[in-house]
Amino acid sequence: MRKDHTIIRVVPYVIAVSALLALILAALSPRELGMILLRFCTPFAFGFGVLGVYAFVHRDESLLDRRKSVAALLLMPLIASAVLIFFTTYIMPDLLDFLNRFMFTDADPAVTVFISVYLFTLMMMFTSHGVISTVVAYFRRYTAKIYLSIENIGKSGADTRRNRISRWVYDIPDIIDIERIEMDPPSDDEDFPMRTFTTLALSIFLLGLAVSSYIFLNPIFERTLSLEEAILVTVILTFFIPVLVMPWLITRDTGAKIKSQARDHYLWKGMKRRLYAGAFAFMMFFSLFAISVYMGYDIVRASYTYAGYVAITGYLSLLFAFIYSNYYHKGFKDGIIRNFNESKK
Repeated sequence: MRKDHTIIRVVPYVIAVSALLALILAALSPRELGMILLRFCTPFAFGFGVLGVYAFVHRDESLLDRRKSVAALLLMPLIASAVLIFFTTYIMPDLLDFLNRFMFTDADPAVTVFISVYLFTLMMMFTSHGVISTVVAYFRRYTAKIYLSIENIGKSGADTRRNRISRWVYDIPDIIDIERIEMDPPSDDEDFPMRTFTTLALSIFLLGLAVSSYIFLNPIFERTLSLEEAILVTVILTFFIPVLVMPWLITRDTGAKIKSQARDHYLWKGMKRRLYAGAFAFMMFFSLFAISVYMGYDIVRASYTYAGYVAITGYLSLLFAFIYSNYYHKGFKDGIIRNFNESKK
């Protein structure tokens, strides 16, 4: 609780300082869209990375054995390095030039890729701890109050703005008469929540796919963003996609549902429908890909570039999902359930 209190108190300052730096850097950057976007996004990633150092130091104990956790965090970058070495050798050698410029070195290609991936993983790990701990702190503090306010909709029936927002966020049909909120969490028989891990990784990947489709295949961005700028901007944006995914996921894992005379309404299903439709990312990909073909762009190069970012998105998704599932999930879920049960007494 002390960590949650600290994070809730500090996050507004992190956002304010990051936003101020972002505006200053964007104003001072050359009048190029790619550079403006990059300089605007970077302070937020750096700010939450600094917050992530505090969250990492005060993280919960890992669900997996500590040796297994360390092995996983070391093995994932090693596998990613091997894939990237193959990619830069046989498919996109100019990506190696980008890594050399990014690392300010002209070392052996394998060494450059290896160091780049591990430094990127370290940066991503701290930023992910900052983002995840922020979501956990706010939702662990306020979710019980939100659920109780939904119960009050059924008791008071008042058409207040808060009630309308709650109905919209959780997509609660008007025909449902809200009697009460109940928790029906699935049992945690496993040491590691594999279902949560796979669902979170896939959800982040699908939303990341939508972001990459819009940036990499949009003809406007293809004209104005270099390869380096597109990769960095989309990677930074992907850092914050879990903010959209985690709320409905933890709502599902707590088993929160509305009891009514008609039928039970699971709150997470409504949140997920509000977030995205299942075919959204794929529809965007195919439509923008078709536009790129029509506009006469180099489809082979675009495909290689896009495939590279899809691989990066997949890597980020797995790493984010592992950090959340291993260090935050159990305490997050138990905290919400405990606060809700105590609030009802």
